[in-house]
Amino acid sequence: MTKILGLTGGIAMGKSTISNFLRDKGIPIVDADEIAHAVLEFKAVKVQLVKAFGTPILNEQKQVDRKQLGKIVFGESKKLGELNQIVQPVIRQEIIRQLKSFTTESVVVLDAPVLFEQGYETLVDCIMVVSTTPAEQLRRLMERDHLTREDAQKRIDAQMPIEIKQKKADVTIDSSGSIEATQKQVIEWLVKQNLLQTSGKTGEVK
Repeated sequence: MTKILGLTGGIAMGKSTISNFLRDKGIPIVDADEIAHAVLEFKAVKVQLVKAFGTPILNEQKQVDRKQLGKIVFGESKKLGELNQIVQPVIRQEIIRQLKSFTTESVVVLDAPVLFEQGYETLVDCIMVVSTTPAEQLRRLMERDHLTREDAQKRIDAQMPIEIKQKKADVTIDSSGSIEATQKQVIEWLVKQNLLQTSGKTGEVK
């Protein structure tokens, strides 16, 4: 039976690095962010979005301009709520469809930054949270997105506190060290849960 591992964490904490590592190991990844972007082009969703927010949200190719849509809903709780009412049920439905398509694998990963915020934890068997120190998170975010310290801190403060996510997790991966050290923690936990097998050499996965 295929086990579903929920993978989440705070912004700039290393979740994507772990997700890519697991993908390279041949583990299937269902990416909630990719799905969230893709559903904007579903015909029924696009029709509802245009009806709600008007044709300015479309670019010259008649595709939904995510930046323009973001500008419309940013800071507008009513409009953001309307957007979520349109897209979130479809995102969830597509996540479930993709997860169900994996039946022979020992493990499949649901990579979802908003795993808890959107209630996706009910779709998984176990949860891995990737975390780091507040100082390292701030440094990474400033460097990655070219933000000032103040703007980076605002983005961090707007998220669910990582401590809450850790309390709900089955395992927390500390990504404050080297990439190799972080990957080693992931492999060791997966092997311990019988979700991966090693070939006998440290960290080498079959």
